[in-house]
Amino acid sequence: MKSFFIRVRDSIGHLILSVPVRWKIIGIGILPVIILGFSLNYWVITGLSNWLSYLLTDIRVEAAMSAGSRSVIFVTFLAAAFSVLILTLLVHILTRPILALINTAESVAAGKTDTRAKIWAQDEIGALAISFNQMIDKLIAIQDDLTQSNRQLEAINQIALAVDQEVEIHDVLFITLENLLDLLNLDFGWVYLYDPEVHKHHLASWKNVPEFIQEFILSVEERDLCPSQIPAEVKYAPNQIQIQNCPRLESAGIEQAQSSHISIPIEAREIHFGVINLYYPHPDDLDRETLALLEAIQTKISEVVANAWLEIKLREKEAARALLLQSLVTAQEDERAHLARELHDQAGQSLTSLLIQLKAMENLCEDEALEGNLHKMQDVVAETINRIRDLSYQLRPPSLEEFGFGTAVHALAEEMTDQTDIKIRIKDKLQQEISPDLALVLYRIVQEGLTNIIRHAQANQVTIDLVQNGNLLHLVIEDDGKGFDPAQILPEEGKRHLGLISMHERAELIGGNMEMYSAPGEGTTIKVQVPLPGIGGPSDGE
Repeated sequence: MKSFFIRVRDSIGHLILSVPVRWKIIGIGILPVIILGFSLNYWVITGLSNWLSYLLTDIRVEAAMSAGSRSVIFVTFLAAAFSVLILTLLVHILTRPILALINTAESVAAGKTDTRAKIWAQDEIGALAISFNQMIDKLIAIQDDLTQSNRQLEAINQIALAVDQEVEIHDVLFITLENLLDLLNLDFGWVYLYDPEVHKHHLASWKNVPEFIQEFILSVEERDLCPSQIPAEVKYAPNQIQIQNCPRLESAGIEQAQSSHISIPIEAREIHFGVINLYYPHPDDLDRETLALLEAIQTKISEVVANAWLEIKLREKEAARALLLQSLVTAQEDERAHLARELHDQAGQSLTSLLIQLKAMENLCEDEALEGNLHKMQDVVAETINRIRDLSYQLRPPSLEEFGFGTAVHALAEEMTDQTDIKIRIKDKLQQEISPDLALVLYRIVQEGLTNIIRHAQANQVTIDLVQNGNLLHLVIEDDGKGFDPAQILPEEGKRHLGLISMHERAELIGGNMEMYSAPGEGTTIKVQVPLPGIGGPSDGE
């Protein structure tokens, strides 16, 4: 039951609060008049009749009370009607500014942000209208700031997307130029990149340049240089974006008043990389929002160009290093081949001739002691001939040229097995013969790896795996030796570890890579992976 009364109370309260303000005001104004009228009427009927009974007869008192009651009721209703008129006028005056505020709020909500509330009077409602208009102005300012921020973010995002896609630097510049022209609603623009080696700008990108001025804008000749191209004037202050008159535009027939462009320097790390020029035939300076947008894009594109420039320089240095390394390896192999021929042809023949002469002297000698010495000399010379032959073979193994990489590796393993107690096992799963240049580099890597194992590893067994996986060749050299800590093979205390360095460089020379795994007491594994030229398709591991 209690909850029922609470619901009834809430319903009545809601009904009263739902009544429009104008009716509330009229009701508040009329209610005292009606209460006063009916109260007066009650007093006339009850209280006044007692007073009049002392002066008049009962019949006259009754007649007077009836007439007085009718007069009071008439006056009450007349006063109420007049109050309604007065209150209606007052309600109209009071509610008109409120209704205007409601209409203004609805217009703003509908997107008509130029609507403002009218200030009817300098009262509380007028103060409310002023605050309401100030709120609209702040909302518009916030909306403009958000729009400007979104424009900046969109432009920067387009540049970032181009960078993330690893697009070439000229394509990134074109995307940047395209976004700038679209954001600023400009007609055309172009980009110059600066070459510090020749101290000149060269055209890197352009967009919508009209045909009648293309030869003036796109030309890189010395005549009528744009101020942004003159070396003495390219040292802008950081983030200094300028509007400059361009003599090249004037040479194309554009009036001087309209021959200007916005120059956005591309600078980072105190290095000038170029300039973005946007045709800007307006006399007005750039506003704060536009300048902030250009500066944000300038910062981003400057970093992109700087990184691209460093990457280009790094590639150039890497290419020069690879070329130098290739030249050194080629010279080394040529020198080895020359030395091998000299040992075989000159030293070998000379020692063979000496061996024949010693043999002849031994046959003619009658002294047994001298004959024994001559025989010992023959043994030394023969041993020297064998060593020279082995050295010549190591310098330029004939099996590599005659029978290919696989056979040469087997021969190398047999030779080192004969010299040591190490067992070398080869798993050859190559599907085809590789090129001579590639075979020579891989052979040297295997040769250096086995030499290091014999000298340092104290191993009992070595496994060499040769596997072709798609367009990749995998070479794995694994031993069961004492191993080592890879962190200790870094150059220190004058130690260069030239063998490992040589293996790394040879692998990089043929476009591959080398990885090494080792730990004390766990042996060493060397993995070399190189691409096989002329074989398409990805490998299984890719």
